[in-house]
Amino acid sequence: MKLLPVLIFLCITKCSFSQDTLRIYRWEAVQKANPDTIYGIDASKLKWEEIPEKLYAFKNVKYLNISKNKLKELPLEMGAFKSLKTLDATKNDLENAPIVICQMPKLQKLHLARNNISSLPACIGYLTDLKILDIWDNPINSLPEEVLKLQNLQAVDMRAIMLGPEFQKRWQEGMPQVKWYFDPPCHCVE
Repeated sequence: MKLLPVLIFLCITKCSFSQDTLRIYRWEAVQKANPDTIYGIDASKLKWEEIPEKLYAFKNVKYLNISKNKLKELPLEMGAFKSLKTLDATKNDLENAPIVICQMPKLQKLHLARNNISSLPACIGYLTDLKILDIWDNPINSLPEEVLKLQNLQAVDMRAIMLGPEFQKRWQEGMPQVKWYFDPPCHCVE
């Protein structure tokens, strides 16, 4: 009985200290900050047509939100973000598969929704920590086989994409541990 309060205390202590809290700063706020001290940046809604060179100085960033800009590509220089765990590039003008994501080995959450991406790079199989893949509302009609290597994958959002029942069934059965989000299948595709 005397051991029970100690176990409860240890459990509470571990839970409170193990939470990964990350302070996220707006882009305007980090302009004069020491890049080595910033781990989360929100650069959304800035109407960027390209990534500013200054962003690459923040090599320790773990969270980067560049959503709702006008980016047409994610440049290879973004490969400097080796610690990046979350990348949100939702609602840009991305057309090509962002190959640079394959240089971000710690990536866990990848949000590429509402772009014009037609395919994902085969090297996505290197993202062994990836848990969330959000690609809804893109003109994607296939996934590379390398997605099957993503053992930590928990959820894939492919809503607002016209996909046939065979496609949906294949991926749901091939990766039953993954929560797949599809719209009702379209029989007009297959």
